[in-house]
Amino acid sequence: MSSQLRLSRAYIVLLLLAPTMLGSHSVETSGSQLSLSVNPSTVVIKVGDNATVGLTLTTDEVLRQVCFGEEGFPSSGFIVIFLPQCAVTQNGPTSTELIVGVTPAAAPQNFTALIQAMIGNQTASAPLTVTVIPAISPWVPWLGIFLFFLVIGAALFVRPHKPKVKGKGKKSD
Repeated sequence: MSSQLRLSRAYIVLLLLAPTMLGSHSVETSGSQLSLSVNPSTVVIKVGDNATVGLTLTTDEVLRQVCFGEEGFPSSGFIVIFLPQCAVTQNGPTSTELIVGVTPAAAPQNFTALIQAMIGNQTASAPLTVTVIPAISPWVPWLGIFLFFLVIGAALFVRPHKPKVKGKGKKSD
């Protein structure tokens, strides 16, 4: 757990120092530029549900294979799928979808992961903030506790009615 905490702190420092703008981050190397944007850059997912995030890579590289990946998701409780995971860049932006599923193994939490696009040895990344909320509303357990005490209270204070017994008549011989 402490390694995850250190990793989260390192990501936060990187995010604060990196030039980010609306969930995108550009990397320029040897004349070519990569820019990755994430839309939306923040998702709230209920346990058992999933969220779809659009990824758009803008580059001047044409007909090169780009592959998408992630860093920073917890090791259990999440299903992360890129559709497609790899694509060939064309003139204009290259798009893919990221589907993030949350299984019951994930506890309610909040973290920031880095979504990456890689072309050769170049990488562009953009932050994605994920908030996981419980599958049931917090008031549901309280309602159960209230109903429990209501039933117990009714059993203690409400006496059952005994049927009236009519007087026994004399039998005639």
